[in-house]
Amino acid sequence: MNKIQQLFSAVILIAVISTFSACKKTYDAPPAPGDVNLVANTSIQNLKSYHTIPGVFDLISTDVIISGIVVANDKSGNIYKQLFIQDTTGAIQLLVDAYSLYASYPVGRRVYVKCNGLTITDSYSNMVLGYKAVIDGLPSIQGIPGAIVNQHLIGGSLNNPVVPLTVTIADLGTGLDNRYINALVKLEGYEFISSDTSKTYGDTSSYKSTVNRLISLGCGSALTTTIRTSGYANFAGTPLPTGNGNITAIYTIYRSSPTSANTTKQLLLRDVTDVEFNNGRCGAPPPGTIVLLNEDFESQNATATAPYNPVSINGWANMPEVGTRTYSAKIYSGNKYAYLSAFGATNPAQVKTWLVTSGVNMDNTTTETLSFSTQQDYSSNGSSTLKVYISNDGSYTGTGNPWAGNWTDITSLATLSPASSSNFPGYISSGNIDLSSYNGTAYIAFVYEGSDPGASSTWELDNIRILGL
Repeated sequence: MNKIQQLFSAVILIAVISTFSACKKTYDAPPAPGDVNLVANTSIQNLKSYHTIPGVFDLISTDVIISGIVVANDKSGNIYKQLFIQDTTGAIQLLVDAYSLYASYPVGRRVYVKCNGLTITDSYSNMVLGYKAVIDGLPSIQGIPGAIVNQHLIGGSLNNPVVPLTVTIADLGTGLDNRYINALVKLEGYEFISSDTSKTYGDTSSYKSTVNRLISLGCGSALTTTIRTSGYANFAGTPLPTGNGNITAIYTIYRSSPTSANTTKQLLLRDVTDVEFNNGRCGAPPPGTIVLLNEDFESQNATATAPYNPVSINGWANMPEVGTRTYSAKIYSGNKYAYLSAFGATNPAQVKTWLVTSGVNMDNTTTETLSFSTQQDYSSNGSSTLKVYISNDGSYTGTGNPWAGNWTDITSLATLSPASSSNFPGYISSGNIDLSSYNGTAYIAFVYEGSDPGASSTWELDNIRILGL
């Protein structure tokens, strides 16, 4: 090879190496983890107040800085060119025109965002922060260009706590100011609807379409929520779990146009490990457990409208301590439950009523757990209270006035439904309450106390179970 050929080959080699390096580069690495010399001067919720008119692109032209913890990124492939960050006030979606964001912005990393020059708008009614562009003559929101991403996103400390916000479906609103949009949330007591349990999370065909799967509170509940999964997610081919339990995900919504009244509540999974459907479906106990008590009120003579029949179960007590009202059996959307309200109570206006289970033998198992579901609604006139007690010392034996016995208050161990002014906001699971320290014959009491006027919200009770191992 002559010298001219050698020189030409060297030039070609250098060009190839340079081109390959340029193709591999997505954006400059952010500063090393640790504290940075930045201070947020506003909250995420305040930043969202810059945008109030749907469909408008609001350019931020002042030196606004927000700070939040990364709660979701593109690691699994279900989220594409996006980061979700949240602080104590709210959450927002960051659009970034780069790949493998999870390498530099892992879940738990604090991120500072210099917002000057960025645009905030609503994408299908989800608040997003990105870069305004014009495509085909129309304004559009795009990802922050990789070449300038480090001018806006500054990575801070790693391994900050990431705790999902436990919510109900009623909490998840669709207005632009809803604090849970784009946030990491947790729903309890859900399961995939029966017609979806034979499917996988996503589309495994060559089309790799984004698909919807539905979860509900189970047992025929009409309340469903969409799980939306990309065909490019690394768990798209994973079969859906058939059990019941808790799910953690990013809450988003879909609106066909900025002014459309039709919205769909959606959850974006970070990974299948966030789906903890390990309990029995529709309230059935997990394999290997002994059912010590199981009451779903389906055997009751329940009606959808007044007059209602009192709950009547062999061995149970349904007795008023103050007033004359007892727990009633009601049915809604095919599901039966126990119901009590002080609304309209007169002579006296006070209501205090005990619903006590039959005795449960705690001596043949070593680990016992109590669980149940509650729903509190119509609280516009004030919230009544529901207390949960246990008695196992023989002072109450299933007959007589239960309030004459000795009871231990275990209400604080349970998660109860929050007050809601709406009708049927959704049931809340109590979680598993450990009763392992109790032996002998135990009774569980659910005590409603309210008045009208003043505290007449409705309490609905369902799926009372004690399981043992």
